[in-house]
Amino acid sequence: MYYRHKVLLSLIKTFGGALPRTDCQKLVFLFCQRTEKNYYDFFPYQYGGFSYVLNFDKRHLSTLGYLKNEEFFKLNSQSIPKIKASEQNALLRLKEEIGSLRGKALIRKAYREFPYFASNSLKKSEIFTSKELKQFKEDWKKEIGPCLYTLGYEGISIDGYLNKLNYHNIKILFDVRKNPISRKFGFSISKLKLYVEKLGIEYIHIPELGIASNLRKQLDSQSSYKKLFNLYQNDILPRQEQALKLIKSTVSNHGIGALTCFETDYKFCHRYKITEFLKKDTSFSTPVIHLN
Repeated sequence: MYYRHKVLLSLIKTFGGALPRTDCQKLVFLFCQRTEKNYYDFFPYQYGGFSYVLNFDKRHLSTLGYLKNEEFFKLNSQSIPKIKASEQNALLRLKEEIGSLRGKALIRKAYREFPYFASNSLKKSEIFTSKELKQFKEDWKKEIGPCLYTLGYEGISIDGYLNKLNYHNIKILFDVRKNPISRKFGFSISKLKLYVEKLGIEYIHIPELGIASNLRKQLDSQSSYKKLFNLYQNDILPRQEQALKLIKSTVSNHGIGALTCFETDYKFCHRYKITEFLKKDTSFSTPVIHLN
């Protein structure tokens, strides 16, 4: 069991043993902000800060018998694993602070304290004044003109990943994996496409720009990476004119796009070679920013 599971179970117990989905999301969100620890990552969604991983954990803990299999986050037993005393005390402080706030009142509190996470909310106009919304919009969506970002999802949750896309106002996500299958929750093509499109981001899979798995075997040294990337740059990329043209034209029309793959360090990922190849094209003048 991950430690975040223990934190979630302890929070539910502290708040009476049962919480509706939205209340649980908001309380876990506030707890993470108060403690400044990302037991769960969140991104701005329809009702404020939201975590897909939190909902996934609900299902997982239900199969383990800790939670009841129903809509509520409801303990199946009061016997749960203990958490650190400091975190349990933080939960008690949060309970004292929140009191009886639930539903819309709890959502309002989270919105007012962390307005960025209300940026995609369906309810923000009911909570903020028009003047506040105007100011928030300027802070939330800074238009920087056409730009091509790159990012990997290694070492980050799907929620933290979606938050990066939202924060940088990315409009199109180019998945340049050959086979977009991942054992990591949320990053296989069906889920990733669904999640990014729910944020209003266009998802485009370009397998032609991926590297076949047989070529990626035994990458255990800088020299092996250099050999692979030389092959990719000199033999594979020059034959992918249409795929590269798609990236250039789509970013030109939409403004802000991102290339995505697995590796955190872009210099150890072929997405870096794609951007270097594009930079040599005189018809491509879009700035490139590597987010990790």
